[in-house]
Amino acid sequence: MKRIYPLIGMISLALVALLSCTETDDTLTTLETVAFTVNPQVSPDAIVLQQESQDQPAIAVSWNKVSFPVEEAPVEYSLQFDIPSDTLGENAWQNAITLPAGTEVLSKELSVEQLNTMAQDLGLPIGEEATMVVRVRAYVDREVFSNGVGFQVTPYEVILGNNVLYMPGGYQGWDPASAATLRETTTSGVFVGYLTFDDPAALEFKFTTAANWDENYGGDGNGNLVLDGNNVSVPEVGSYQITVNLNTMTWMAVPYSWGIIGTATPGGWDTDTDMTYNYQEDYWEFTGDLVPGALKFRLNDAWDVNYGSPNSTDFIAYLDDPGAHDISAAGNYHVTFQVDPTDSSIAYYTIELQ
Repeated sequence: MKRIYPLIGMISLALVALLSCTETDDTLTTLETVAFTVNPQVSPDAIVLQQESQDQPAIAVSWNKVSFPVEEAPVEYSLQFDIPSDTLGENAWQNAITLPAGTEVLSKELSVEQLNTMAQDLGLPIGEEATMVVRVRAYVDREVFSNGVGFQVTPYEVILGNNVLYMPGGYQGWDPASAATLRETTTSGVFVGYLTFDDPAALEFKFTTAANWDENYGGDGNGNLVLDGNNVSVPEVGSYQITVNLNTMTWMAVPYSWGIIGTATPGGWDTDTDMTYNYQEDYWEFTGDLVPGALKFRLNDAWDVNYGSPNSTDFIAYLDDPGAHDISAAGNYHVTFQVDPTDSSIAYYTIELQ
């Protein structure tokens, strides 16, 4: 019997160890519950969209912070938009449009144009009030979703004007035939375009209705446009968005420029490197030295409007995408950028080694 006691002791110790491991494993593999505690908020909860206000804010979606049991891990948020009938059943939200919101952010603003594009992509009828539903996705080591919240939207039909104004000036030798042009918006008589002035001695220009001087408009000295008026000008070199309203006979120029930013660019993540607008090719461009690293595009030196690329092969960037193009080798590059004229959530770019 003395030989049996040690064996029984060893078996007992093994059982205790096995039970201890099982209890520990249960503790380690049990995930803490993570969830949104309140529904997101949409403001306003009903809106009639108009193309003449396409660049203005349409709605703002806000939500409460979601806490994950992963220390110091940033939470990535995105929004999903859908129609009510597609948010039910086993295929719920399968057709939703996902819009990245950012990391550690608790709100997202959408422009009139963005919301109108999504409404049309979801099949909402033009000119009729309909319901869209939005929910928030939070992700760290897993994804969790808020409840869906509905709001009313009336989308518009996108109409592109065919008329143009010509803008001859000192920047190109005062030749209407080769001048930059302003395109008519959906509001008849209202024209918008872009131009970069890089010579402080060539800031003056005028507007013509054709590629000649037969009908031209300038200033009257009081901020108005008049037929055969004086030259008008911008205050200093730089890139501008120029708007002409022939209904009210007024015009304005506001600073407007796209820039590149990221570890590959001269300013890193701290400062934009401005691009210039090539009015002959209708794109923004930069030529200069880049180093290995990331590159994104943003408007007017702020993150409010920015584009990132999910990969470095397609040369397509998306509005608010967290990705960036990877520059693999240092060198002198020519970079171009152009937002899709019919879908502002997409932009196209090129990056070529010189």
